[in-house]
Amino acid sequence: MDSGLRRRLQLVRGLQWLRSAEGDPLAAVLRGHPAAAPSTITDSVYRSTTGTVVVGGRHTAELFAASAGLADWRPTGTRVMAVAAEEIEPADPADVAALADTAPPAVGDVPDELSDLVPIAESLCAKAYADLLGVEPDSLLGATAVLDNFLCPQETSVTEGMLAAVENLRDALCPRTPAFFLAVVAPRLTADLVSRTAATLLADGRWPDVVGAVERVSAANPLLSLSLTTTTEDVTVAGEVIPGSSQVAVLNSPAVWPRTLDLPLVDATADAVVTAIATRHPRLMATGAPVRRRCAPATSGLAHLPVASLRTDPLLVR
Repeated sequence: MDSGLRRRLQLVRGLQWLRSAEGDPLAAVLRGHPAAAPSTITDSVYRSTTGTVVVGGRHTAELFAASAGLADWRPTGTRVMAVAAEEIEPADPADVAALADTAPPAVGDVPDELSDLVPIAESLCAKAYADLLGVEPDSLLGATAVLDNFLCPQETSVTEGMLAAVENLRDALCPRTPAFFLAVVAPRLTADLVSRTAATLLADGRWPDVVGAVERVSAANPLLSLSLTTTTEDVTVAGEVIPGSSQVAVLNSPAVWPRTLDLPLVDATADAVVTAIATRHPRLMATGAPVRRRCAPATSGLAHLPVASLRTDPLLVR
């Protein structure tokens, strides 16, 4: 990583921590620390000291209608992230939706032994999308930090791996194509949905009853808890005018998504992965508390979900 980019990322991280320490709730979310308290932003429109306007989930639809895709966090208006949002914006969201409306790929090779469900979910999802898109699973795994990178600088090793993975996907798929957008976005969303669904079922004692579980979890929780966008025109929200060209943070609602993130294939693939794991390990149990991922203010996914699979064959009694 070049020293200029490293300094800019360190600047962003420093500003996020400083403003968080000063009490700005959006900055606390943006820094992506697992121990950070949930956002206490309750106003319909909140103007953060980060220079970003925060809009609550009730106004998501009207905000997205006056906005242009995803954005990254840019103090002083300068690009600072290692991969910028415009680099993965699809040329036509309808083409992405058409590609994402295909049948889910087959899921296989569930390991015989499980100790942590998160890396297994990530690996199975990467393999599934790799088969669909004709790319290497390692490139898909390496690119999963992109969505959180828009909001929070990632650790150096993660950023370096992400940049290399994105470059590999560019070469294999060509930027500005639906397949490239899907490769960068879908594996992260799908793996997080798998882990979240498994954690919910294990906590409720309902594993392996996975029928309809992915749909229920997806409907109750937005896959992206926070996304940033830029307004293309003046928009009035809760009586307040947000000027055009404003950077806006949207506290997402599961009922309203940006067009580019409305991907039916995510739910379908997550369901296939959860079903495959439950079929192979029907007596799965949690062995520890779920651990959230660091530097993940957008996806808020899990880093670890400790599990164990009990024997399914009965012991022979003499």
